Amino acid sequence: MSGPGRRVIARLGASALGFVREIGATAVLLWRVLVAAVRERPSPRLVLLGLGHFGAESLPVLAVTALLTGGILVVQSGLIVQRFGVQALVGWGVGYGVLRQIGPLLSGLLFNGRVGSRNAAELAAMQTREQLVGLRAMGVDPLAAVVAPRAVAMVVALVALGLASSAVAIGGGIAVAWAMLGIEPGVFLRSFQAHVTLADLGANVAKAFVFGVAIAAVSCRCGLEAHGGAQAVGSAAAKSVVRAALAIIVLDLIVSLL
Repeated sequence: MSGPGRRVIARLGASALGFVREIGATAVLLWRVLVAAVRERPSPRLVLLGLGHFGAESLPVLAVTALLTGGILVVQSGLIVQRFGVQALVGWGVGYGVLRQIGPLLSGLLFNGRVGSRNAAELAAMQTREQLVGLRAMGVDPLAAVVAPRAVAMVVALVALGLASSAVAIGGGIAVAWAMLGIEPGVFLRSFQAHVTLADLGANVAKAFVFGVAIAAVSCRCGLEAHGGAQAVGSAAAKSVVRAALAIIVLDLIVSLL
């Protein structure tokens, strides 16, 4: 094999090894945070602060996006509804699409962009200012005192936001279906109730939980590995968004297959 070919293969191999190494490091951090949370239960006060910090402040953005998404689903399906006269299936189509796929995926990506990057930046700032080193010097485990409450709050917040945004998206679908397609809310809801099951709701919660764990693990990993000054903080936030978004897409495929 020629020299350029060997160099390409070497680079690909190095990239693959780096990718596997990063997955392993993130999994190890997740395990350490879990052990720390079990050994020293996170302060309920800090978890509640995290829920307000990460969850409540994200609700308006997710609600508006979900409302528009529900309307878009109905608009896109309007042509099929009018051509084949399947008004009775609109509620099922919107409910199934929102609960199974669009709701948790959209919530996860928006949550990642807003909250994951914020968490990574804040932890990176603590790391670069040696605040976490100071905690260790005082005999306090930063994973239990700082990281675990944030991770728990992020997972709980995303599950709650996923359910709330899905409900808003379905509400937006009802409104647009009534206004643009003439489908009465009663027809929409009967279709929804007849065909959407608890398994669809369970899939919504499961995906939101998995995405929340991934965002928390990746953002904490990117924040804790930061070294340097202000540039390191921005770099940690950017890496967190990209890596967690990729993780969400891969996990969405895996959970959907399962």
